[in-house]
Amino acid sequence: MNYYKTTFLLLLIVDTLLSCQKTKKSSPQDTFELSVTAKNFPDSTKVYLYNRDIDKNIDSAFVINESFKFSGKVELPSLCYLNFYDKQNKPIDPYTYFYLENATILIEGEYSDFINAKVIGSKQNKLLAQYDSITLKSDEDNRWDNQLDFLFSNANNQMTLTNLLYRKKQVTKDSLFLFYEKLDSINSNSQKGQELLAYAKAVDIKPGDKFRDIVGSDLYGVEHRLSDYYGKVILLDFWGTGCVPCRQQNKKEFPKLVDKYDKEDFKLISYSLDTKMKWWKKASLDDKISWLNISDLNGMKSENVHKYAVTAIPNSFLIDKNGVVVKSFVGFYEGENSIEKEIDKLLLN
Repeated sequence: MNYYKTTFLLLLIVDTLLSCQKTKKSSPQDTFELSVTAKNFPDSTKVYLYNRDIDKNIDSAFVINESFKFSGKVELPSLCYLNFYDKQNKPIDPYTYFYLENATILIEGEYSDFINAKVIGSKQNKLLAQYDSITLKSDEDNRWDNQLDFLFSNANNQMTLTNLLYRKKQVTKDSLFLFYEKLDSINSNSQKGQELLAYAKAVDIKPGDKFRDIVGSDLYGVEHRLSDYYGKVILLDFWGTGCVPCRQQNKKEFPKLVDKYDKEDFKLISYSLDTKMKWWKKASLDDKISWLNISDLNGMKSENVHKYAVTAIPNSFLIDKNGVVVKSFVGFYEGENSIEKEIDKLLLN
């Protein structure tokens, strides 16, 4: 009798241990482990782990023996970049983007082509690789339809939500609502989920429409409304601290416009999509912004942003003296002068 009791107890213990191991293996990882092989990168190259979703560097490291690691925890899968700097703290070209989530992620790349580094691990990065493959393999006529089919078939995650947001102006509002309904409570209540819902409910603005009034405060806390400058030609620009083209435009194009139209009925207004005063203030000082510069520090969730259906930055809206939207400009292309040419038509012709 004792023999059978002992045997039964041993079997029960083994079964319990195996069950625990299975449970442990199947439970989601609650932290991330990011290991990077950076071939041909010099020792002491500094690396910043930049989280695009919160517009902030969240960690840093140095390349030692062609490798470095990061570990930590994220609340939601986030689009991230690895940005590299030399010993003089000057940015160098190699970088790559990927989704950071609580999982084990491996990245392997070479200095001359690090943007195409291989990313292994995590559900979001597997989906991103599949999406990129569809993009490359589809012919031009069918590419967007194939991409859209993939996004809707894999709707309930941050990767597909992010990529749909990039292209949301190419999707009907009814389709955006259908996509939103596919999201669970975590993704639907996330910042990106709420951004999608707000855009789906918003009415697009287009050339010929009357301007929509917005309100924000400058760096000194003084409140300004767009309507305060009715009767002038207005260039309303949406920008953000972590947006490299925005920062280039602040330094290279906008000062020239301010100087050229200084004595004309012209007002340049920059509206920051930052969420932290310290980031906005530092970038504004670094870029030497001398024109009106406002924000409500609510980022992409701001009602002001929704009024102009901003999906990518920099995004500028040219408004004539009668308060009519003349044109929208997305991106910054040095030397193109397309904004200046349109302003000339309104002020100098």
